[in-house]
Amino acid sequence: MQRTQCIRSAFWCGAVKPGMESSFRQTMDSVLIPLLRGIPGVKDANCLWPTLREDNPPAVVCQVLVEFASRDDLATMLASPERASMRAHVVGLKDMFDGALSHIEYDVSH
Repeated sequence: MQRTQCIRSAFWCGAVKPGMESSFRQTMDSVLIPLLRGIPGVKDANCLWPTLREDNPPAVVCQVLVEFASRDDLATMLASPERASMRAHVVGLKDMFDGALSHIEYDVSH
């Protein structure tokens, strides 16, 4: 049986509150991403920061990509106590943000 690689993506759509831009990015890059990389089941985690926008895209401030070797690994991450303990940092980021946070899960084709 082939294991299906997958990605869970978090879209931060809206705007960082004025004056919080540096803190938001620093917390995302230096706190949240390293914590995600340490959760059981996670293969890798990265944050994408838009630099050029074409064709009227949604107001994505950043996109977090979390990679998994399988759907079982994704389930392990979602149920982990490490993920639950990381939630306080997400709440702190949301306090610096006006907008919506949503997730999409993808299967990866090769």
